[in-house]
Amino acid sequence: MTLRHMVSAVAISALLPLAHAEAAEAPDSSEIVVTATRSGAAIEELATSVSVVSEAELSDQLDYSTNVMRALEFTIPGLAPQRESRSNCSPNIRGRQTAIQVNGIPVNENIRQSTCDQMYQLSPFAIERVEVLRGGTALYGAGSPGGIINFVTRRAKGRALEVDLVAQTSFNTSKLKDSFTTDLYGGVGQKLDGWDYYVGAAYTDGGGGRTPDGGYVPAREYECVTLNGSLGVDVAGGELRLTGTWYREDKGQQYSADGTQDIGNFAPVGPIADHPQLEEGVMRSTVLALSYGHPDILGHSLSISGYYQDQLYRQRDNFFDASFGNDFFASDSYHDRLGFRSTLVKKANLGAVEFVGSYGFDYSYNSYFRPGIDPGNGDAIFGYVSPEVIFNTYALFGQVELDFGRLRLVGGARQEWYRGKIGTRGFNPALSDAATPGDLGKSDLALYNLGAVFDVTDAVQLYGGFSQGAEIAQLGRAARGVTDPSLITPEPATSDQFELGIRGKTETLRFELAAFRSTSDKASLLQADPSCTGQTLCPLIPLRARQRFWGFEGSADWDVTSQLNLGAVLTWQRGKIFDEDLGRFIEYSTDIVAPFRLSGSASYRPIEPPPLPRGGTFSAPADYYPPHEEAPGFVNTESVFLMDASVHYRIGKGELFVAASNLLDKEYVAVADQGVGFFYYQAEGRRVTIGYKARF
Repeated sequence: MTLRHMVSAVAISALLPLAHAEAAEAPDSSEIVVTATRSGAAIEELATSVSVVSEAELSDQLDYSTNVMRALEFTIPGLAPQRESRSNCSPNIRGRQTAIQVNGIPVNENIRQSTCDQMYQLSPFAIERVEVLRGGTALYGAGSPGGIINFVTRRAKGRALEVDLVAQTSFNTSKLKDSFTTDLYGGVGQKLDGWDYYVGAAYTDGGGGRTPDGGYVPAREYECVTLNGSLGVDVAGGELRLTGTWYREDKGQQYSADGTQDIGNFAPVGPIADHPQLEEGVMRSTVLALSYGHPDILGHSLSISGYYQDQLYRQRDNFFDASFGNDFFASDSYHDRLGFRSTLVKKANLGAVEFVGSYGFDYSYNSYFRPGIDPGNGDAIFGYVSPEVIFNTYALFGQVELDFGRLRLVGGARQEWYRGKIGTRGFNPALSDAATPGDLGKSDLALYNLGAVFDVTDAVQLYGGFSQGAEIAQLGRAARGVTDPSLITPEPATSDQFELGIRGKTETLRFELAAFRSTSDKASLLQADPSCTGQTLCPLIPLRARQRFWGFEGSADWDVTSQLNLGAVLTWQRGKIFDEDLGRFIEYSTDIVAPFRLSGSASYRPIEPPPLPRGGTFSAPADYYPPHEEAPGFVNTESVFLMDASVHYRIGKGELFVAASNLLDKEYVAVADQGVGFFYYQAEGRRVTIGYKARF
């Protein structure tokens, strides 16, 4: 089996268009962004590429789709093309794995990456802003070689009581049956003397989708409830803050192809039989963080936080296929995380130089356990998708920033130590893939970064530098069936990244353009287990291989007049991976890297304040492979052009809106679904959303 059959590589994502917020609500480049430095800095002072998606920008995208990753795809350059399904997203940036955070708390399944459900365990209507660091960073260590996406939830904004309301429903215009998705959100908050609070709750009844000719789209119905909250209290000259989210999702009817689909051939898609214990299927998540910040302790500003995460996923699925009929499978996933982060910042004036020094200590405890179970036999364990793996990380970091006026230099390093073990939870040596409990091998990692920012003018900056990222191998898969845990060493897969960019801001124009190159010698990937060749389903096991990524990306936002705003997001990427069987590098397809892709938007306000956003997205064809190299996962992909539009009307404190995605009801395959035969599905047709959102 060659690498071309092991590595999933698909095609360009067919995008929803970018609909910008009103100019007055666009993110200000002088905003302090904490994610990129941990000490806090304005965007124009950063030696790396950063995007900030404001609440207003995200709200515009949610008119078309409440899939938050697809919404971010059209506002963040460099993000990988996204799949149609919520369970098959690709949160990579610049070809590499991205860390997902909620209020600074990591929520990825980084012991055994399998699903992307953690991206959706937060109501998108509860998000106040999204900070995105594009590219690896030594500040956070292993787990973020592609960057960081940090969702910041809402907080109270003023002394007056504020109330947020959202009610919207969407449906496919080709055929209404089974296509309705309804979202409700309510939140209330207020700043008072010495303290503030905000609480919100959301409910979603998610339906399926339809193609332009009325056929089903592979999907799954679901119902979910989400809670979010923030409480801040002034304590001893600083601020103590508690933030939290809670999520519960119940699975419903599943729509699936019959397994006969292939490139250029659409298999029948329809409802399939429910798992006999479907009512037990649930996704539940709790995320809590307690932080304290103080502006001056022994001449330092201090930020410390402790966090807790608990995820439970009771999978009750049917992997239906025409060749073998219903294939019911059940597993229970338990994912727990505890952690501590600290940052001390010292600022000083050294004559002609402004000095900022940051340093701190981080710790995390991560546990993952996923047994295969038999729900019809008292949830008896029959095997292990992943044995219990416990992973501890200890880290020290330091960073120095020197400001010489028009030139700022940044340099830093991080040292991490890894300790772990295979636990005894559910251990039965008689079962398939049981792993012998015991300590894993020890390892450590050093990461470095160096960058510079030069002010060409007061409004334009050149920036660039070198940084390192890292990801941990798939420990959950590597540990399955192992008899000597000490032979498993959590060796991190490091990557070296270089970038050069320019950005600027005037009264009416904001822009950014950056080029990057990223290399790694032992990337942490997955491949089908060669020992099960010919079987219907093969388990995935770790793969180490050399990778190369490069490309450029940019964004622009132009207030043409007080009534007209134009925007654009541009991405172009290429990537290669070394195939040991062929003895050479081969191209990645466009599920991993984005070909030339341009999203443009226009927001026109003929009367104040409701805008009339409309936009379009073009994804160019990708012609990477000669005919003799094309195969599932390595195919040339077609261009896609889509349009969306919406209209808003002010009613009281809120706006009534009607929005249409895929406005022209175009028949197409989502670009990230084109390249792999078993994901070659026709995308959803026109979807119309009607809703009302208000802030009192």
